Amino acid sequence: MTGRINKTVALLIGAYLLVFLQSHWQGPRGWLGFQPDLTPALMVCAGLALGAGQVGSVAMLTGLWLDSLSANPLGLSVLPLFIVGWAVFSFRGLILRNELVAQFYLGTAAGALVPLLQVWLLQLVGANPLLGWEMGAWCLVNALLCGVAVPVFDRLAKRLDRWLSHPVHDPNRWPNANRQIVRGKN
Repeated sequence: MTGRINKTVALLIGAYLLVFLQSHWQGPRGWLGFQPDLTPALMVCAGLALGAGQVGSVAMLTGLWLDSLSANPLGLSVLPLFIVGWAVFSFRGLILRNELVAQFYLGTAAGALVPLLQVWLLQLVGANPLLGWEMGAWCLVNALLCGVAVPVFDRLAKRLDRWLSHPVHDPNRWPNANRQIVRGKN
């Protein structure tokens, strides 16, 4: 139970820091011409490592934090992030979750799906997002960045889990397991 709480708290702190850095660090916008969004990669990691309630909580909080710092209507990003996290959570028994290539493909698919769902939802609420070839290229580059980010986030989550969790205590483990206690007559 404690390990789950540690994972959830660490992931929520990481999500908050990621959304904050994405919103305020202007370096990638200058280099790439757009601000990359790595929250789909974070949702893939949440779907691979956490339970159903934690995936929903991370999607809701991350989506609300992202929308509060962007031009999106509040709550628009929650559903696309939840769909990605829930899909990964639902099929994680079939996913080779420790394989680098599988993580890359999951991150790339999530990085392409979330912006497309966001554009679709923006059109549903009556907004007029800028669509064109340039946006398609940005979506592709963002998907590739998410594909690269999933293995990085997974390794970071495993390292944080080792730091925040303690090893399981085995009461039957002796320093010399093959030692015998010889008792004699007194």
